[in-house]
Amino acid sequence: MNRPALNRSDQTNLALAIYHYAWKIPDKEYRKVRPFGTLPDMPATDLVVVDIAAWWVTAVFESEGFDRPVLFDGRARAPSGVFQLSGVYTAGTTALTAGLANPESYRPDPMTLLRHGGPPAAVAAVLSHVAERTGRPAALTVVTAQEWDRPARDRLESAATIAGLPRPRIVSTAVAAAAPTGPGVVLVCVAGAAWPELTLVDGQRHLAASAVRAPGAPAIDEALLRVAAARGGAEADPDDWRLTREVERARATLGVQQRAAMLLPEPHQAVVLTRDDLTAAKAVHLDRLPDTVKLLLADAGVDRVTAVVQVGEDAQVATALSDAGLVPAITVRDPHALLRGIARTQPPSRRLWWRR
Repeated sequence: MNRPALNRSDQTNLALAIYHYAWKIPDKEYRKVRPFGTLPDMPATDLVVVDIAAWWVTAVFESEGFDRPVLFDGRARAPSGVFQLSGVYTAGTTALTAGLANPESYRPDPMTLLRHGGPPAAVAAVLSHVAERTGRPAALTVVTAQEWDRPARDRLESAATIAGLPRPRIVSTAVAAAAPTGPGVVLVCVAGAAWPELTLVDGQRHLAASAVRAPGAPAIDEALLRVAAARGGAEADPDDWRLTREVERARATLGVQQRAAMLLPEPHQAVVLTRDDLTAAKAVHLDRLPDTVKLLLADAGVDRVTAVVQVGEDAQVATALSDAGLVPAITVRDPHALLRGIARTQPPSRRLWWRR
């Protein structure tokens, strides 16, 4: 039976259709992770930038020259943890719900696990969860909290491969925060859950990094956990992720309110943490900030910085930076703004050839 010859347009459409579906075929080696499937009517995306932080994942995607936040069920962020059942990892709110019922099978921070040798499949599930909402990107950038060594970067690249995504460009939070300030040495301060972290950055290079930490003092989140446990008559177990999650939620509330409720395991009642509790937990470490800055500059062999960037809005940290005699800090309040800045510095080769 003779078939009519395909014209050039039909040939192009057929080639794109084959490409669109071929990448979704999972390799037998990776059957322990469920690869995401792109809907037939979902357009491909030029670039996706993902930040898988300790508790939340945020992302932006760029298509046709416009960047937008990735929405998860209408929200601008999703839980970053994964739930493991019979060797299969799931991510997002569904995973968190399952984890609350079976806490031993939930991993709230798969990126930290991956950095220290954990399974790439766990992070692959989170990347797939993001890509299900954007379509398969031509380029991928993943933000890491710190600068990762080569073995950890290899594991992250494996996670992207398992998820059926391109090899990622890996950028640290400090480099991303310093990029919009222009040339020169930049001091980036990230108010972490445990203690503030300082990093000196020159372009794409990390010059030196140090935690602002008082010797012998508990970490900020651990100090709050001890206060809550003492008030509720409960045991303060820093390895119970449900308790540390409650501390994180209370800290977020104390950023805008004077008091915050914190749930404790049954049969204990909820307790109240105050902003004074948080201030005291941070103050013991922030008192060390001026000395930490001096040591950091000496280690990097530089005399001064051209700019200071504070990631996250925290008046107490901002005051400590100012008291250390540094230039006024630029505050990055919205995590999506950080990701958009990375997207704008992505090399132009990311664009799909049929969109040029």
